Amino acid sequence: MEFVQTVLVQIDASKIDAVSRPLGLLADVDAHISYLQQQRGFLDMRVTRSINAEGNVLLVVETRWQDDTSLMDYETREPNVMSILSKHKDVIVPDSLQVLDMEAIRTEAGQARAAAEASERLALPLLVPVGVLAFALLVIYGLSRIYLEVSNDAATGLAAGIAVGLLAAASFVAGKPAIKGWQIGVIGVAAAAVLAGGAIFALVEDDGGEPAGAVAAPDASPTAAASPASDGAAGALTVTMGDNFFEFQGEQAPAIEVTAGQETTFDLTNNGIAIHNMRIAGADNEFNTDDDFVSDPDLFMSGDTGTIAFKIDEPGTYNFRCDFHPEGKGTLEVR
Repeated sequence: MEFVQTVLVQIDASKIDAVSRPLGLLADVDAHISYLQQQRGFLDMRVTRSINAEGNVLLVVETRWQDDTSLMDYETREPNVMSILSKHKDVIVPDSLQVLDMEAIRTEAGQARAAAEASERLALPLLVPVGVLAFALLVIYGLSRIYLEVSNDAATGLAAGIAVGLLAAASFVAGKPAIKGWQIGVIGVAAAAVLAGGAIFALVEDDGGEPAGAVAAPDASPTAAASPASDGAAGALTVTMGDNFFEFQGEQAPAIEVTAGQETTFDLTNNGIAIHNMRIAGADNEFNTDDDFVSDPDLFMSGDTGTIAFKIDEPGTYNFRCDFHPEGKGTLEVR
C-alpha cells in the first residue's frame, strides 16, 4: 500500500521567470529530492505544472510513501514541501495552496512491486543468516591468520584499528535511517576484501615466504645434533618451532626417538612469528598433569631460544605439543 501527499499551488503568471531561476522555487523543490531519499519510507517524488499559455500556472508536487506513519513523520518535520513553498510565498497566488493526503489505488506497477517485496521477504530469512555466517567465518579465519603473522605490538595496534573501523561503519549505518542496499554492500565487500587480502598475505608469508604447510627439505648431511638421544655423546637435539608446528630433521609433526631412562635435552628455537612453547606428556601420557615436562622458558617470543630437559623411564610413545597452539604437536618414541 502506498500513501501520497499532493500539494497544489498556483504561481502568479507575472512571477514565472523568478520561479525558474537557479535560486527560485523550482530549484529548491528539485534539490529537496536529496533530503527525501534519506527519509524512511520514501518512495518517489513527482513535480508537474500546467502548460497554460496564459494566466496563472498550477504547480503540483507529489510525494509517495510506503506507509502513513512515514508520511505523517515527514509532514510534521522540516524541511518539507510546505516549508519550501512558504519561503517563496511572494510568487504564490494567495489562498491557492491545497494539500491532499491520499491512499494510492494499487496499479499493475504496484502489484509488481508487491510481488518483488514478497520475494525479498521470503529470501531475506534465508540469505541473511547464511551471509552473516559466511562473513563471520571469514572474519574469524582472516583475523586469526593475520594475527599469527604480526608481532604482539603490531597485533595490538591492528586490533585497535579494526575496532575503530567497526565503530565508524556502525556510526555511518546508524546515521542513515534510509541507507541504500548498495551502500551496505560496499561496506561488506570492502571488509571482506581487506580480510581476504590479509589472510592470503599471511598464508604466503608464513614460514618465511613459503606457503603454509610446506615441509622443509631435510639436511643432506646428518650432524651429531640430529642423532638420536640414545647415542649419548651426541648432546642436545635441535628442535625448531614454527606457526604452528614442530620440526626435527626437516620433518613436521615429527616422531623423535629417545632412550628410556636417559636424561635428554632438546635445544629449542622459535622460528615462527607467534608465541610458542613445548610441553611433553609424562608417564601418564596426559597433558597438564604433575608429571609433564615444560620448556624453559615456558613462553618463546619470535626468535627466542631455550631448552627442555626430560627423562622417561618406560618405553612407549609419548605426545608433545605447544600450549598456545595445540595443532603444533609430535611424538617421542621411547626405546
